[in-house]
Amino acid sequence: MPLFFNATHLPQTTEEYVAWVDVMGTQASMSRSLSITANFVFKLHIAALQAPHQNVRIYPVMDGFYAAAAGKNDILNFLRVVFAALAETFSAEAENRFRFLAQGGLAFGPSIHGNVVPQACSPVLGANVGYRDSILLGMPMVQAHLSESGAPPFGVFVHESARAFAPAGQEPLHEQWWRWDTFGDPGVQAIWAALQANLHAYFNWCAQRPLRIDYSLDRINAHGAMVDQYFA
Repeated sequence: MPLFFNATHLPQTTEEYVAWVDVMGTQASMSRSLSITANFVFKLHIAALQAPHQNVRIYPVMDGFYAAAAGKNDILNFLRVVFAALAETFSAEAENRFRFLAQGGLAFGPSIHGNVVPQACSPVLGANVGYRDSILLGMPMVQAHLSESGAPPFGVFVHESARAFAPAGQEPLHEQWWRWDTFGDPGVQAIWAALQANLHAYFNWCAQRPLRIDYSLDRINAHGAMVDQYFA
């Protein structure tokens, strides 16, 4: 029997911010140690769950997650807490082999959440709402995912969609690399201040064993340069 889905019953899209955040280098770390990679991946998801997300929907995808919100302040506050927690965890780890990097991308545009897909679209999805509700669709998903590679470690790359457009009555974001230390929170600023030196210590450690950890010297040097510009 052919599979059935009737897209004509889909609701109107909503204009939202969509962020993609993931652990850098998961493929390389997974090939070395499942338990170490599990620490990286699950700490990322714990950071997302512990961040304020009353108005944010989170969609986990193995070594990363999508987060969607209608309001700029909601998504930025969520990302600020996530990245501050990840950065604090990075700096608190004494052994470089147990440290991990994260980065993100942020876009803005039309999206559809699985939880608003009606029964008329698909009786199968209507009978499996937990599965259906774990699905997110929209152009900003693609834009956020592709933009993430342009972010520095522990940074967020803002796609031009979020720099050109915003919800009614709000200003678009203006910077290409969004800094999560600019909210005036002394605790977050202390985490930010400690992070740069610890990142360079980590990159120095990586540069001594690039083949063992499958992290090329070109990428190590590029990420170090990005960090210097990001923290400037």
